[in-house]
Amino acid sequence: MPPCEWAIDRSCLPDLPSPGDDTFDSLYAARQAAEALAVDVLWALSGRQFGVCDYIVRPCLQFADIRYNRSVVTSYVLSWEGSHWLNWPCGCGGVCRLSGPRAVHLPGPAQQVVDVVINGAPLSLDQYVLEGDVLYRKGAPWPVQDLGRPMGEPGTWSVEYLKGNPVPAAAALLTGILAKEFIAACDGGKCRLPATTRTVTRQGLSYELFDASQILSAGKTGLREIDLWLSAINPHRLLYPSSVI
Repeated sequence: MPPCEWAIDRSCLPDLPSPGDDTFDSLYAARQAAEALAVDVLWALSGRQFGVCDYIVRPCLQFADIRYNRSVVTSYVLSWEGSHWLNWPCGCGGVCRLSGPRAVHLPGPAQQVVDVVINGAPLSLDQYVLEGDVLYRKGAPWPVQDLGRPMGEPGTWSVEYLKGNPVPAAAALLTGILAKEFIAACDGGKCRLPATTRTVTRQGLSYELFDASQILSAGKTGLREIDLWLSAINPHRLLYPSSVI
């Protein structure tokens, strides 16, 4: 999923005409498309490791009662992914590190809790605290979750929070630089993006064909300042963030 928040420094982008100009709408649309493409490219080439998004989860906590020799049932967290619910064991990847009546792991990295709603009523900020990826409730245990009912009804509770790694500050300027080159490539202006070609000979005739695979296979854009940053934050050219199983 592309990043939800990614700043763009537009200081190097060409100026737009006034909103009343006949070309404003088309140029503005082209710039938006170039910016979106630049964000997607840098997000992917940096290993899809940056970007903070808003998530809603429904923790389901179950505990063993040793007095009656009941078996342990692992707690889990249902995370709403925009179109479906995703099941996270304990809320964290791999073995659950910490759980209890007053503690629940959120799929991390958790940055900030936006809202906690129990039985349709939000909790005040002084009733819970986030430490790392663990959300603690003050003075009372977290309630049982009734998945047979939609959120907001009695017997249900949810946590809305911000999840992900913040985008490095340097990425904003580099995204603007890449967007500028996409705009130049679109309108036929001078563009720094490398036009990588390869020669193909068929039936005695030679053709020059664009070959983007040479750049993409290296996980680079061909722009020196951007590629230096990519080498620093994703030296092994990972496609996705590493995870612990």
